[in-house]
Amino acid sequence: MEKLKLVCCKCGNLMETLPGSSQDVIIDEETGEMLYWSGQKCGYRTIDCIVCEKCQEKGC
Repeated sequence: MEKLKLVCCKCGNLMETLPGSSQDVIIDEETGEMLYWSGQKCGYRTIDCIVCEKCQEKGC
């Protein structure tokens, strides 16, 4: 299985997997956008801006 090649939209860190907190994905009923849970400090974020675990710990 091939690994993902994601880039953190905050620091540019290359991620091979989704951060652990990013496993919860929902669809915003008003906009139709996919949102993922990015931890307590960051909340839900759009799927086009994935944040690495280090940036999540620092806060968004």
